[in-house]
Amino acid sequence: MPELLGRERYELGPRIGYGGMATVYLAHDVKLDRRVAIKILADNYAGDDEIRKRFMREARLAAKLDHPNVVKVFDVGEDDDDRPYIVMEHVAGGTLGQRIASRKRALPSAESLRLLSQLSDGLAHAHSKKLVHRDIKPGNLLIRESDGCLKIADFGIAKAAEETRLTRPGRVIGTDRYMAPEQLVDGKITPATDVFACGVVADELLPEARPPELQAIVDRCLREDPEDRFPDAEALGEAIAGVDGTAGPVTLRRIRNQAETGTETRKATATRRGKTRKATATRRGGEFTPPVARTRRRFPGRLVAAIAILAIATIGLILAIGSGGSDAPPTIRTVAPPTASVPQADDPADQARELADFLRAQARQKQR
Repeated sequence: MPELLGRERYELGPRIGYGGMATVYLAHDVKLDRRVAIKILADNYAGDDEIRKRFMREARLAAKLDHPNVVKVFDVGEDDDDRPYIVMEHVAGGTLGQRIASRKRALPSAESLRLLSQLSDGLAHAHSKKLVHRDIKPGNLLIRESDGCLKIADFGIAKAAEETRLTRPGRVIGTDRYMAPEQLVDGKITPATDVFACGVVADELLPEARPPELQAIVDRCLREDPEDRFPDAEALGEAIAGVDGTAGPVTLRRIRNQAETGTETRKATATRRGKTRKATATRRGGEFTPPVARTRRRFPGRLVAAIAILAIATIGLILAIGSGGSDAPPTIRTVAPPTASVPQADDPADQARELADFLRAQARQKQR
């Protein structure tokens, strides 16, 4: 006959997990007819008041969270041996730690990014509730087999911002490999503490051959000074989203503004060049390269036209002088064809000289 808990509401099944402080069993909720997971505090800790407090805090703090990437807490109680227990959502699958250990090769970057994005989302929800997990590691990240959904579990050593210290001075709690430097020296705990642990998880999860922008994210998470890391999981999630192409509104707005600014700059430059035809300096490779000056094409035709007009005016003046300036009506004369040829030179200066010779020849013929 199965062991019953909670006034015979929960039927205990096989053990599905265990840790240093507690053991997790698969169970059946008789009242609601569903599978659940029940975490029972280990016998050797049941008499430790501090650990009992911490264990019950996990239930109370986790119950504040309602997010798809956080394991839900349904109930709390004590068994017949006064061991506290927590009734939680059952996640059929395994842990991220088991998946990393059993893989034969690195997960594809797209899958790794999807898992890291879910981790950031769930943790961002906890941070928004002023809650720091303090023990993020692959063993506390469950992956549902049916759809690959990641869920954060085990808020046993989570710290609420409004609560006082529950550990004795000088006592450090957490998993060493994933603990931020400030945890190791019993320093101030902030959301950036969880960000450090996320960086360690990301470094283990991502393939070694990773894009530079991903490596930059991991490096920032692992910086020693909390002020140099992402301030919280929300900021980390935005950075991850910017890499895998699912950027949130903030990132997309920044990219869009940069693109619009570049377009407007190009339009303004083109307009300026079209109106003033002034060459502007162009930045290439960080240096300014002076523009190549434009050479204006000369048009000798304009000069020829001006000289022709001057020639006609000169001929008119000669004819007027030849008439003696009298008031009598002008006499119609037949003018012999010019002996000099019309200027044919291409060079404007040569054309001017030939035109002058032509006009002098016309004047001599008139005087005869």
